[in-house]
Amino acid sequence: MHTNKRRRLPDLSRAAEQIRNRIAEAGRAPLGSGIDEVARRRQSLGEIGGRIVSIRRLWRELVLSTAQQLAPTDLSLAQVAALYLLADGRARNVAEIAAELGRSHSATSRLVAGLVTRKLLRVIAAEDKRRRVHLLATAGEAMLTAIDRGRAEQFVGVVRRLPAAERGLVAAAVAALATRAPVTPPRTPS
Repeated sequence: MHTNKRRRLPDLSRAAEQIRNRIAEAGRAPLGSGIDEVARRRQSLGEIGGRIVSIRRLWRELVLSTAQQLAPTDLSLAQVAALYLLADGRARNVAEIAAELGRSHSATSRLVAGLVTRKLLRVIAAEDKRRRVHLLATAGEAMLTAIDRGRAEQFVGVVRRLPAAERGLVAAAVAALATRAPVTPPRTPS
């Protein structure tokens, strides 16, 4: 499962060079900084989406690394999703968790029970099982913090390979995204 990072470096370098060439072609007029260039160049959402699709190798690296990081924990992606869902501090019952994750009630019930057994979630009990709600436990928060740190370290490793001007562009983009953190509406099961 471990891939040779040195083999991927030329591919990433070529992709970065292509992006630099496109940026240079888009505006031959001298510009102040890379950030000014990005601010002046308007892109449609379709163009941005196309570029996101084109960075499949980066996404692959992030997903494989996440899978490697989760392997020792024996957590599934669905379990991690449940932890992230409850990280907002709002207590939810199994039906609400199932609806927001787009999973069946029975599968979600088993998933939640496993997380409670591992002490990653805690239960606020009620006489009626349907009224029991779940919250992220301290161990669950620690698990998410470790996952977040791993992703951040990996992302910084990728960004570190870029020239300084491009690192500035990435930093500006990440800052913009962080200040406008997306709120994902609950998914309606089909």
